[in-house]
Amino acid sequence: MKNWWKVVSVLLLAYALYAGLTVPVGPGIASVSQQKIEVNPNVNADVELSIQGYNTNFEIGKLYSIWLKKDSFYICGQAKALQANILSATFKVEGLLPARYNGQAFTLVVLGDKDGLFLAPGQVTLHTIGDSLKQITTCLGPKEIAKSSYFSFPYRNVLYETIRNLNYHVPMWFTMIALLFASFVYSIMYLNKLNPIYDIKASQLADVGILFGLLGITTGAFWARFTWGVFWSPDPKLNGAAIGVLIYLAYNILRSTINDPSKTGRLASVYNIMAFPIFIVLIIILPKVADFSLHPGSGDSVGFKDYDLDSNLRMIFYPAVLGWVLLGFWIAQLRTRITIIKQKHDND
Repeated sequence: MKNWWKVVSVLLLAYALYAGLTVPVGPGIASVSQQKIEVNPNVNADVELSIQGYNTNFEIGKLYSIWLKKDSFYICGQAKALQANILSATFKVEGLLPARYNGQAFTLVVLGDKDGLFLAPGQVTLHTIGDSLKQITTCLGPKEIAKSSYFSFPYRNVLYETIRNLNYHVPMWFTMIALLFASFVYSIMYLNKLNPIYDIKASQLADVGILFGLLGITTGAFWARFTWGVFWSPDPKLNGAAIGVLIYLAYNILRSTINDPSKTGRLASVYNIMAFPIFIVLIIILPKVADFSLHPGSGDSVGFKDYDLDSNLRMIFYPAVLGWVLLGFWIAQLRTRITIIKQKHDND
């Protein structure tokens, strides 16, 4: 079938849209009552915490195993479920922490019977004081990586439900880059062959690329509002993306100001060939070397690949990327055909 890839695009997008909106976010730890704890084992060896869960299914009155973890060092504890999303936890700290872990941020690990194993990295900073000669010895961690009994997206603090926007915001940028790269290639082909069809394809691919760039900025602005508290910030990644889109809007303005088609094609192609490398520098290279950036994968922040994510999100994300990319090329193909038909009609 000639247009099989269009059917694939529709199926992938239908799957990504449905799953991205309906799959629940998995269990996680929203907050703890104390994040910095100082304990003297000679006076009080108990560390007590109230743990607020998110999308958890604790059975009221039941005891659950919990740990404070740093590297391979574990401190064992128990937690009683007061509500479906609230635990009252107790850790017995009998002795002093090893010097290399004293005052360090520990990961809080919880094992639920329905929710599986989930954690909150760096949630509790533990500092032991006193002159005890006894040192805490590590206890046994979880025997196995227990998973949730249902399919869910990974929970992450700050992101919460907005983590599902990864399936829409990021594919917009992947699609834009793919379209602009294809436009870049067709501009080179036009200068080599001077075939007007190549120039039409280059311009239509760039137009659709700008559309996806604007959609990426819009979805990113709403994501920023819920995670950073503002729609826009002076972030290198955001500013670079905005400048890049303006560069390609100027590409369209250039095309519209010249009446001679042959001159339009040559000048626009040269502009396009110079614009694409500058665009890549603005949205990828400069944000990487920036001193600071809130955007994942830029400046001193980590990307999503560096988080402790399971594969569930990727099962929606990768099909979404492919679906949006195919849709972008489909739209560009339709626009190219329409432009060619209009030009033939005008010439007749």
